[in-house]
Amino acid sequence: MIDARGGQGQKGGVGTPTSLEGFLLACREPFQREIPPLLDALFDKLDDALYDLADKAGSDRLYARYYDAMRLFRKQNRNVKAIFLRQLERTSELTASGLVEPDSGFLDSLRAEDFALVEEAELEETLAVGNLVSKAESRYHRQLHELGCFLGALLSRRELPARANPLGPVAVCDAFCAALKPLQDIDLAIKLVAYKLFDKHVMDHLGGVYDQCLALARDRGHGATPATRGTATNRPGPAASLSRETQALRPRSAEAAQRALTEAVGRIPFDELRALLDQWRSPRPQTTDAGETVTVQTSELTAILTQLQDAMRSARNGPIASLEVRSRLDGALNAHHPGQVAGRRSLGEIDEDTLDLVFLLFESIVQGGDFPDPIKALVGRLQIPLVKLALLDKTFFDDRDHPARRLLNRIADAVVGWAEDEDRTPDSLYGRIERLVERIIAEFDRDLTLFARLDAELAAYLSHEAVRVRAIEANVCSIAAGRDRMASARRKAQAVIDERLTRGPRVPEVVESLLTEGWREVLFAAYLSGGEGSREWLTAVDVVDRLLWSVQPKIASDDRRDLLRGVPDLLRTLRGGLTAVAFDQRLLSRWFKELQALHLTALRGAAGSQDLAVARQTPRETPVAANPGTTAPRTSPGTGAETAGLLRRLVPGSWVELVRDDARRVRVKLAWVSGDGQSLQFVDRQGREGPHMARDDLAILLEYGLANLVRGEDDLPLVDRAIATLARTLNN
Repeated sequence: MIDARGGQGQKGGVGTPTSLEGFLLACREPFQREIPPLLDALFDKLDDALYDLADKAGSDRLYARYYDAMRLFRKQNRNVKAIFLRQLERTSELTASGLVEPDSGFLDSLRAEDFALVEEAELEETLAVGNLVSKAESRYHRQLHELGCFLGALLSRRELPARANPLGPVAVCDAFCAALKPLQDIDLAIKLVAYKLFDKHVMDHLGGVYDQCLALARDRGHGATPATRGTATNRPGPAASLSRETQALRPRSAEAAQRALTEAVGRIPFDELRALLDQWRSPRPQTTDAGETVTVQTSELTAILTQLQDAMRSARNGPIASLEVRSRLDGALNAHHPGQVAGRRSLGEIDEDTLDLVFLLFESIVQGGDFPDPIKALVGRLQIPLVKLALLDKTFFDDRDHPARRLLNRIADAVVGWAEDEDRTPDSLYGRIERLVERIIAEFDRDLTLFARLDAELAAYLSHEAVRVRAIEANVCSIAAGRDRMASARRKAQAVIDERLTRGPRVPEVVESLLTEGWREVLFAAYLSGGEGSREWLTAVDVVDRLLWSVQPKIASDDRRDLLRGVPDLLRTLRGGLTAVAFDQRLLSRWFKELQALHLTALRGAAGSQDLAVARQTPRETPVAANPGTTAPRTSPGTGAETAGLLRRLVPGSWVELVRDDARRVRVKLAWVSGDGQSLQFVDRQGREGPHMARDDLAILLEYGLANLVRGEDDLPLVDRAIATLARTLNN
């Protein structure tokens, strides 16, 4: 470590404090040049987002919340940018002084009992920031690895971890969090919108900045530092592999990659995955003396994994990180035992490839959005049993109907809508999965049929539950369909009246009132009864046309004769229809007296001028425009390509995660869609009624990160998707 005075605290250090300070100072320039325009774009989009959310607010309280936040961000955006850049500078200065900032991702080491000590809103915000960091570390893993190696050399270290990198995603996200802290009046739901847009408009554009920093490093005569290697094997472990790409592709691997990606639907042969893995990580170094290394047999490896599993299970109940498993495995392999043959012990190539592939695959499964966090903690404990399974049975990778894959897929399907406040008793879904996990950990050794038996047990339980859920859900959908049909009937009835009132001559006030207040209910009932093609509907629409014609001046003698003959039948039909819908008879009698006078006036060839043309109401201004100090009403920005793609995947059976007003997250399933596709009914995991919303409202929530598509109905099963994702990752 380099102390604050600039002295070197270790022998053999590479670089000097001056070179480190100079490099970080040089890197400050691209950050200060590139980041402010990105923040400006962020604030523009945030302003639009809060305007849209205020415009769609369902209550005055929500409207005021979004409007006040919009005004505060407009006022404070310069301060936010200044604090953001100062925080980045401070982190760099601490690193240059040898005082590397501690990793802010404290959730990695937080114990389960510690969660009770963290405010729920603070935890939700930390998780949101953690997701931004994880995405960026995956997206820029090559650049971050090279920067980490270069900075590590300047700090006399092997490699500076990505999460301690003063230029890395953790530092950038920490700076943004620090910049938002003074805005104490901003609640969590609005902060989540800001984080979503920060990811889209800032984090997604850091690649160019990192490339400029790497160019500065190379100008100082330093290339990418070779990746560090594990102590127990001749090849890099998965934790190291996650942060780099190979420098060259082998011809056979390129062909394998193309073929694997063509078939990347969850069924990729083990040998193809090995070829992809081989091209992705650093080339295997050649051993100079074959006698120096002792290869560990598969049976011994599984025995060591079982011991590690037992030790870790007694130590804690949470998921076990791949890096920790690998570290302990390395220590166990090279621990000295009496009678053990001298020499360094390593894994066979196939066994090590199997470990690396399962670790990478499991990381993709657990880090995805299929499992709620408490379920994720349970499933995370299956990592070592699945490694042991794959060592014994390589068909796990290419058999889509493998019992272990079926079991994982079934768990993912069952818990996708599970809520954290649900029952966790032994007979609940959570309790059954917990017992299932415990049985696998305790019982699995070499019996591959265990997964099939447990899958059958879980399937039987879920099948029994599904019968009850389907009945409840069907009732909810029936109610939604009836509600939508009524809304559609009202819209149709109003449309018939509006279309005829606007296309023809002005009519007296009494006629407009009779149609909009009275006859609309007759049209509504007729549409509900038989639809547009029914005799009742056609008759009711014809009455509208006849009534409007009857009050217009009649000049021709034929028109006067037709009016005299038609008025009695018209009045009888009007009275009968309005009586059938239980309309107020006193108001109806007054209207009919006024109609009689209008008909007499029409027979004389004149219009009832004293009753004509009540001015129609003008549309109200939008709420934001009505407030002083705000801009004029704006058109909402169009749905982005990403949101449009999510909406296309949204079909009955899709699961969506919504952020509620109190910032809690809830998962609901789309159970019903109206005929025009604009009205959506959601249910929870138990089939009970959830939100009923318009498609456009959901689009706005998706656009600004207050909703997210967890899984589409046509998505591949969990493990199939994870293997396809693994193949794409290894091919990059």
